[in-house]
Amino acid sequence: MAESNKWVVEDINRTTPNLAAIKKFSTGDHAGLRFENFLQEYQIDLILHAISEIGIEYYEGDDKAGGVVRKGKLGPNFFRFKSDHSEYFRRTRIFEEIFDQRILSLVNFFPRVQEVASKMFSLSHDVAEHQGRRMMNFTVRVLPEAPIHRDWMPGENTGLSFAPQIKDQFAWNIYLKIPKSGGQTRIYKEQDLALAGKESEHFEVAPRVGDLIIFRTTQAHEVLPSDGERLTLSGFFGTTSEKLLFWV
Repeated sequence: MAESNKWVVEDINRTTPNLAAIKKFSTGDHAGLRFENFLQEYQIDLILHAISEIGIEYYEGDDKAGGVVRKGKLGPNFFRFKSDHSEYFRRTRIFEEIFDQRILSLVNFFPRVQEVASKMFSLSHDVAEHQGRRMMNFTVRVLPEAPIHRDWMPGENTGLSFAPQIKDQFAWNIYLKIPKSGGQTRIYKEQDLALAGKESEHFEVAPRVGDLIIFRTTQAHEVLPSDGERLTLSGFFGTTSEKLLFWV
């Protein structure tokens, strides 16, 4: 067990949950939480087969640090379409149906992610909406690496109606495939990107198939280079005064 006063990602076992670690993370004293074996091997196989039949879309995209990188996605993420809301919501309607029929009908994991987060913050949950239109709830993502960055919806000038309600923002990732080496998520205790670096306090959490990892995206973080495919189910959620809102 990790020391309670350290900046760490603590492992949470489903049979004996570490309530002290969950509390420390929810109040900002831990880097993150890793829920071990959140998905079983047979569930991962079912999801991977469905993904292979639908097909990943690859494109050149902004890495949030001034660069352009090759990304792989299945389902839209808002950051990619922040200048074209109509295209984002058009794709959301298409992929909501695809995901419901071809992934969630086999392994209905998303309500479990919402429930874990709800228990953590003692808040109900919902998928975020913009002017009556539902945001995408999750995406499938191929991300071989990512430079140091932060994700903070209220600060990204998105024009989304729910953004001002967000008080804190988190990422969740379930690992479906892991690279032969690398691919760790490095989470810094520092929020200022200019001060975050190898010498500042941080924790590296290695990808493990089937695990769910949750961390606060207002902390500077990066994904270290991978040798091999790094495939996740991913999304964001934010706390508001009334409930948790999920989107991607």
